[in-house]
Amino acid sequence: MHWENALTLTGGICGLVFVVVGILMYRFPPKKINHFYGYRTSKSMKSQDRWDFAQKFSSVKMIKAGVALLILAVLGAFVNLDFNPKVQMFLILLLIIGSVIYLLLGTEKALDKRFKE
Repeated sequence: MHWENALTLTGGICGLVFVVVGILMYRFPPKKINHFYGYRTSKSMKSQDRWDFAQKFSSVKMIKAGVALLILAVLGAFVNLDFNPKVQMFLILLLIIGSVIYLLLGTEKALDKRFKE
């Protein structure tokens, strides 16, 4: 097994952080609209109902993205990624950015669908 490659180490750590933070945000979402923590976009901060919905929805998306990163990290441990470590880091960076885009676009789309103006 190859636990030392960039995909496994970085992807696993980021996936674990996504899952832990997602669970914490789901269990203990910020109660009031604020500019310091939580899912903070202009759409989510328009009303308290939007805020509450966005906190729960985005935390579920974050957990799903984290689980996907963890699965890829474990799979990466079984595959010999014997190519340039810089390429490995670039690939994992793309996966992490893709996870964040999945979280943002999914939550914004759900806000638009649920709160039609």
